[in-house]
Amino acid sequence: MGSVNAIRWLRLSYWVGAILDGVVGVLMFFPRVGRSLYGVDDFTPTPDYRYAMRFGASLMLGWAVLLLWADRKPLERRGILPITVLVLAGLAWAGAYAVGAGLIARANMVPSWGLQAVLVGLFSFSYLRSIEAARGAKTQPGATSLGEAAAAFLAQRRFAVAGVSREGNAAANFVFRRLRESGRDTAAINPNAATVDGEPCYASIADLPDSPDAVVVMTHPREALELARQCRLAAVPHVWFHRSIDGGSFSAEAVQLCKDYGATVIPGGCPMMHLEPVDFGHRCMRRFLRLTGSLPATVSPPRPRDPGAS
Repeated sequence: MGSVNAIRWLRLSYWVGAILDGVVGVLMFFPRVGRSLYGVDDFTPTPDYRYAMRFGASLMLGWAVLLLWADRKPLERRGILPITVLVLAGLAWAGAYAVGAGLIARANMVPSWGLQAVLVGLFSFSYLRSIEAARGAKTQPGATSLGEAAAAFLAQRRFAVAGVSREGNAAANFVFRRLRESGRDTAAINPNAATVDGEPCYASIADLPDSPDAVVVMTHPREALELARQCRLAAVPHVWFHRSIDGGSFSAEAVQLCKDYGATVIPGGCPMMHLEPVDFGHRCMRRFLRLTGSLPATVSPPRPRDPGAS
């Protein structure tokens, strides 16, 4: 029941925030309406002012969409709420500047500050209440943290990276290079390339000289399922489906297939967020994705190995 109530509070926060952001965004497109709300007389919007308002309106409407996106996975994406609190603090500061500059009377700004304070309270309460619920949702016998699963993945001997490009400019190429530079035995997979960075490139996992212990899937999601089938045939014990802000290589069907035959699957993030020394960009990305709930907090234990996976 506690988890259900926590999700209700989260969803209430998302929808209240989205609706208010949408309303404010629309009003910003019509500055004369905003003028009347704040009691500003003798005001004629200049082109510069209209440009600034429409720029701000785009951001407000975009944030409304972001909150609705968070509502799709309330617990996992609850990190958007503390970020929104920072946005509200910025808006309150902007209001204080307007009052200090004599643009808006203090009495006319007080309702906005009051509403912002209520939203900060609602978002903070919902977020804090969700922490325990999120912990309960993650508890699964044998489950490990993402950090522990990543360490186990990177401790393997032989690696393969699927999704490298012939031009060498894909994210998969960067992962391939970093793994090799770290001293790990790493092979590249691309059915349309013979070599990558001067190293042999293989058409499939079956074509590798030795079966890999760990595979990083960085292909399009529609190709991930075929890679999952190849992993099953080779009985690859560790599979990582790369996923950042966008969908990445994630395919629910591919992930399930790998879990079903007994692999330990990491369905999100990037190995470079854990390969020491972690570069500044991946360190920041890891913190951002963790805050927004876009990283898997735990990794489910592998199922008993499927005897047919050989």
